[in-house]
Amino acid sequence: MIKSLSNYEADRKMTTTDYYNINAIQLIDRYNNTNMLSLHQLLLNHIPKNSTVLDIGFGSGRDLQFLYDNDYIVWGIDPSAKFVANAKSRFPEIQNKFFEVSVPFDKGTLKLNKEFDAVITIAMWMHLQYQEYEAVVESIVSVLNSSATVVISYSEGYRTDDGRYFENVDLENIIKLFKERGFNLVETIINGDSLKRDTLTWITVVFKND
Repeated sequence: MIKSLSNYEADRKMTTTDYYNINAIQLIDRYNNTNMLSLHQLLLNHIPKNSTVLDIGFGSGRDLQFLYDNDYIVWGIDPSAKFVANAKSRFPEIQNKFFEVSVPFDKGTLKLNKEFDAVITIAMWMHLQYQEYEAVVESIVSVLNSSATVVISYSEGYRTDDGRYFENVDLENIIKLFKERGFNLVETIINGDSLKRDTLTWITVVFKND
């Protein structure tokens, strides 16, 4: 069962979401102009075209655009109202597929009755607290079909005083939680930061339950 957030956790999430809402215009431009060739090639390698893909924490919509342009059927959730509004404007023909929702989410409450071929979540996991991992993994698994792919990409080394919450990601625990639900780790990639931030390293992991 997914537990409700404590007041502290809710306040912490709101602070992080506020940052993205307040800075949405600059961030959308910045993220859209980032070279994501390595990540996008990995998506092509692991997710067949015409698959249904849920992007959790889609931000600027950069990765949604790549998937959409390459014949994937895309849906997305993000806690930022500004990012959701941008996605609806960017993809007017599928604007009903974008939701202002944070993780963990309840599939029934979200009324997201799809069983997706894949879930991707880019630059989201480092905003989570450890005690949220199991509920978030449960949320992800709840919307996947019986032969699905999960791609998680997160940064290490980020330090900021801009109001956002960051925590070192416990990859070992993530692997354990997915394995308990029938998903195996099939690939791990480590890259430098596309925005040239020297302190940052990006870890991308791929899970499959086939």
